[in-house]
Amino acid sequence: MPRVDLAPDNPYGLLLRTPVLTAAGCFGFGIEYERTVPVECLGAIVTGSISLRGRNALPPLRLIETPAGVLSVGTWRNPGLKRVLREYAPVWRTWKTPIILSVAADHSDVAAALEGIEGIAGLEITFGDELIAAARTVAAVRAVTLLPLLVKLPLHERLIAVARSIVDAGADALTIAFPPRSCAPDPHTGELLHGRLSGPAIRPLVLAAIADVCAMTHVPVVACGGIGTVEDARAFLSAGATAVQVGSALLADPFVAVRIANAL
Repeated sequence: MPRVDLAPDNPYGLLLRTPVLTAAGCFGFGIEYERTVPVECLGAIVTGSISLRGRNALPPLRLIETPAGVLSVGTWRNPGLKRVLREYAPVWRTWKTPIILSVAADHSDVAAALEGIEGIAGLEITFGDELIAAARTVAAVRAVTLLPLLVKLPLHERLIAVARSIVDAGADALTIAFPPRSCAPDPHTGELLHGRLSGPAIRPLVLAAIADVCAMTHVPVVACGGIGTVEDARAFLSAGATAVQVGSALLADPFVAVRIANAL
């Protein structure tokens, strides 16, 4: 497939050799896999989500299998910005594969510290269920950095309206979707556990949302939700997505994103 640009209107641009990316969290920070997975075959790596100071003291992550997906309970590893710049960025700048840093909190503070840092090609800022201040947050990030900016939004009844406001605030691309809230019983105790659902269970919902969002915006839209095969990827690209992110499928097979990229 031809190369794709996730930030065609940005002075930096974000050119990818393939429209297949890893999704935030499921491929760590890329460095964990550099000796086993040919990362140069990926369009880009979206890193684990960080905040300014990190939040490793929170309850550790648990992954609960569900009939058609996985429930994430707790907190993914968050080393904080200082460690990312000290330990990871020097490695990333030696790679040809673009690194998109996922930012889950302290969005404008993190963005301001990254301008001019080699090894980081763009940012993906994420929003969960609270979208009231989303456009204002995106505008604040846009004001402090020229880096290509992806904004990851949840499935929401006001998704189209919010997406429009996000684009107007300065987003270069949209990522759909942040995993929805869900719950499942603990397989050992039966306790009901609340978390975020990923995997094939949400794919039809995300596919519908991608078609709707692509019909109303001119910016690139990146699909994220239950993609595990080349057929899944093609369905989202046919619905209008510019690129796809592979997430929870990587937990079972870290090579799956590379296989999809090669097949496309």
